[in-house]
Amino acid sequence: MKKCINRRCGAEIDDTFSFCPRCGKTQTETPHKRTRRGNGDGSVYKSPQGTFVAEITKGYIITDGTVKRKIKRKKGFKTKKAAVAWIEDYKRGLVAPDSVTINTLWEAFKKSSEDLSNSKKCAYRIAYNKICGEVEHRKIDSFTVSELQDIVDEYGSSYYTRRDIKNLLSHLYKIALQDEYVSSNKAQYIRLPKHESTERSIFSDSDLSLLWEDFHTDPTRVCAGIILMCYTGMRPGELLGVLSENVLLDKHYMTGGIKTEKGKKRKIIIPQKAEAVVEWLLKLGSDKLSGYKHKNDFYDDWQAERAKLGLSEDLTPYSARHTYITRLTLLQASPAMLQELAGHEDYETTLTYTHLSVADRLSVVNRL
Repeated sequence: MKKCINRRCGAEIDDTFSFCPRCGKTQTETPHKRTRRGNGDGSVYKSPQGTFVAEITKGYIITDGTVKRKIKRKKGFKTKKAAVAWIEDYKRGLVAPDSVTINTLWEAFKKSSEDLSNSKKCAYRIAYNKICGEVEHRKIDSFTVSELQDIVDEYGSSYYTRRDIKNLLSHLYKIALQDEYVSSNKAQYIRLPKHESTERSIFSDSDLSLLWEDFHTDPTRVCAGIILMCYTGMRPGELLGVLSENVLLDKHYMTGGIKTEKGKKRKIIIPQKAEAVVEWLLKLGSDKLSGYKHKNDFYDDWQAERAKLGLSEDLTPYSARHTYITRLTLLQASPAMLQELAGHEDYETTLTYTHLSVADRLSVVNRL
């Protein structure tokens, strides 16, 4: 026996009956058909929180050979009717996309920029730190071009920093464009000052004096590292990679190197003047001579050290290697010796590292 499926009737009837003898109700359940919206009309569904979610396909992209949908989703509707109405408004272009802050875009950019070189990452991080106090909580769509120009001009103290700020803002706009937070990349209209092409800067004698004075007064790992590169010709990557166990101070060299076969695992000569710096670094007890585990930390510390000493923004850690080779050239080291000390495969490469001033060249020709 079973009860009639008609709740108002509720009579007990035989299991084999197809109809209720009292009310005539068919005893077979008819499943409710799910209402489907047409293709391109979007969909509405109920969330676990009890509110409704509206979802519509904006387009399709191909990633690694796989076609994926680009979806616009809006949550929090109290009724299904309200969610459906939002989809209709969106299709008619009546819905403005929610905006997003510069800080949110910066966090997204950091996650998507893993393929950039460490130096690029460092440059963009410095650029963001310069402007974040001014822009981080503002919406990306709230800026005018003139505002962006003022920000770059105010916080960019040189051509390079202005260029980095502009490029960073352009990257953030491109991320915002993908999700339709903005309709154009306003950063492309930022004007940079005219840049005169110059040779890589090298540390002058006065610059080196400032570094030495700072080392003797309040020694730091970064100051010691820059001085050591100026007197050994090591690249930043070589300095950061040399193991303390490979420093043979009593034999006046250490083993290390990168780049070419000639440059790898070469003997890097330690001049007498730099021995005190090497001794100080070794006493710190790190497995690596520099004491740095991450390259970005070294570059960040250098920016702080450079600013503290008032040195030119054009002076980078790599300028130390150019300084080394230029100073050896002035000391009339032979081409073969220069090439050997620099760890280059050929002398033509070594020549690109010499930056002789007019005064340097004049002193030579005056000997004629």
